[in-house]
Amino acid sequence: MLKNMISFYEMARHAVETTAQSDNKVTFAIIREQMGQVLYKLSHMKFMDPYADGEAKIKQTYEELMEEMQQAFMNLEL
Repeated sequence: MLKNMISFYEMARHAVETTAQSDNKVTFAIIREQMGQVLYKLSHMKFMDPYADGEAKIKQTYEELMEEMQQAFMNLEL
């Protein structure tokens, strides 16, 4: 869970820093606006129940979220 949170922060910071001098600037406001669903999923991770869902399913969900974040940031920087 923490890996996903830190990765989101690092990808967001990288997107803002690398586009700071370009015409298509990415700001935290743009990230918040376009990635609302991803932010919701990040905050919803804490509600997954390891007893009900099982460790394997939770890890799979976290990996899928990581891939979704990476794809979203790639699309954002284009």
